[in-house]
Amino acid sequence: MAMSSPTILLVDDDFQVLEMLKEWLEEQDYQVTTAATAEGALKLFYELRPTLSIVDLRMPGMNGFQLIRRIRELSEAPVMILSALGEDVDQVRGLDVGADEYVIKPVSREPFLARVRSLLRRAGAPEEATTHYRDALLELDTPTHTVSVAGEPVHVSPLEFKLLSYPVNARHRIATHDELLNEVWDTELGSQDSLKWYVSSLRRKLESSAHSHNMIRNVRGLGYQYVPPEAP
Repeated sequence: MAMSSPTILLVDDDFQVLEMLKEWLEEQDYQVTTAATAEGALKLFYELRPTLSIVDLRMPGMNGFQLIRRIRELSEAPVMILSALGEDVDQVRGLDVGADEYVIKPVSREPFLARVRSLLRRAGAPEEATTHYRDALLELDTPTHTVSVAGEPVHVSPLEFKLLSYPVNARHRIATHDELLNEVWDTELGSQDSLKWYVSSLRRKLESSAHSHNMIRNVRGLGYQYVPPEAP
């Protein structure tokens, strides 16, 4: 029996944008459902449990940030933000609430579709090499994608989990920028700027429970390294 096509939920209050993106996606044989409000999108998410959600931020009523928080209470399925808000503070906030990708409008067809394919590959990717990792501060469990720091659970998105587990696996060396972009993003469209934003978001989450221990060390010009706490 043939596998069913991925299902995608598009959320935007701009009808022209919805129709354009829907056409692009349906040309790729994706099953697409649209919503013009976050409230309507949340109802559809409950019913459909889409493979991927693509969410605008500025909408009447509930905004995109609030919608993504609600989605994250239900599912770890990937979420892309597609927004005209391009300031760093908006991008960091979007990643903090649980988005896996942040794309700034206006967007061209082929780069947009490439990012969609990348997120769908992540959604169906095999588990990371680390099944379970534990040291004096950090604990990772791959089957459940759970993270705890100093015994306190820390909510991370699927992408943030991969971004943390890769340096943990490579903790005896530096994980280079290129490695992380190739292995975590799985696309040539990633950039060092996007990597920096995601690492900053992840650090804030981890270090609020780690009593300021710098768990992910930036090695200027090279990449990042996980720094386990010193053994007692």
